Amino acid sequence: MTTTTTRTWTIAIPAPIRMKSANEREHHMVVAKDRRAWRETAYGWTALAKLPRGLRRIHVDVELRFTSAGRRDAHNYYSAVVKPCIDALTPEKRVKTKTGYRVERGWGVIPDDTAEYLDLSAPRIGPVVPKGAHPYGLVVLTVTDLTETEQP
Repeated sequence: MTTTTTRTWTIAIPAPIRMKSANEREHHMVVAKDRRAWRETAYGWTALAKLPRGLRRIHVDVELRFTSAGRRDAHNYYSAVVKPCIDALTPEKRVKTKTGYRVERGWGVIPDDTAEYLDLSAPRIGPVVPKGAHPYGLVVLTVTDLTETEQP
């Protein structure tokens, strides 16, 4: 008889900077710098959690935890916060710039963040976290391996 097991990992990513909504208008260079900060931080915490590399398909639940209660639309944080965190789950990329190349770090959990490899639920707002412990808040990713693994 065989049974199937589901592997799940939870990564709590302390916000490296204030979580910014898509409603905020900033210069594109500031936005790019902020996204890099998020991707680097998510990469570091993914590596620390030792997530496996080369999975065929995953599901990711995203929970945004702020330091204060208030009305927020979780979808507004997708481009500036959620997307860079998801990008950190894909392989490292070399990107051509005007002066050469830069490396966008990635752990390689999945080959790409397309629907073929990633099932991403809508982000949701979680419980408030203490500002002393997490000055800018926390992003919690729950990663579930959707690849069926048979065990004897």
